[in-house]
Amino acid sequence: MAIVIRGLLVAAFFIGLLPIALASEARAPFELASLANESSSPPAKGSPSVPSQERERAPIVWKPRVAGAPGGRVGGAVRGSSDLATPLVLAPANPGFTVRAAPSLFWQLDDATPEGVRIFFTLIDEKGEIPLVELELEPPSQAGIQRIRLASQGVELRLGEPYTWSIALVPDMENRALDRVSLGGIQRIADDGEIPLGARALAAEGLWYDALELLVDAVDANPGDPGALARRRSLLTQAGFVIGAD
Repeated sequence: MAIVIRGLLVAAFFIGLLPIALASEARAPFELASLANESSSPPAKGSPSVPSQERERAPIVWKPRVAGAPGGRVGGAVRGSSDLATPLVLAPANPGFTVRAAPSLFWQLDDATPEGVRIFFTLIDEKGEIPLVELELEPPSQAGIQRIRLASQGVELRLGEPYTWSIALVPDMENRALDRVSLGGIQRIADDGEIPLGARALAAEGLWYDALELLVDAVDANPGDPGALARRRSLLTQAGFVIGAD
């Protein structure tokens, strides 16, 4: 009799556990689904987890700085023989700003360089007595946007000092009056420890060279990306540059 009673008690115990087990199994899928929904919820506005490419899809709005800009500087001005291809420095007027000590500079060539024509890059400070850089460039293999890396030249811009840089196509070293020259300005300003991220934010802060470098880098990384091409073209257009097809 004792054995029978013990068996009934054991059976009752396991029967009592059965609803708990079934409830746990029924709840588990719901809990997993809730966790999945939580992890896939859109991040809060302004969250750093928002993909950078999503932020950069917003329109580029160029807001030039004008305070303290030196007069008499015309970004992209071109002079000289019209028989040559046209070099165009991609610098806005009065001048373009950067927070970098050695930013990249960009210029546009509208046609292939004619045979025998030499190309020179020059950077001078406000005094303009002796060029900080005077460098002969390799003729580009094709027309389009070209890059000069100041870091490769060992040059660092001093804070608050305006500089002028130029690109010259020289057909005759004995007659420099025939040079085809484009020049523009650049000035380095303090970053105050808060450098904005992304080309859109840099353009909104008036940091021309820094914004343009990111946009050119994006095109170089994905030459066929219409979005990257459109953003670069938008910035250039807002500064008055029309450089033809991308």
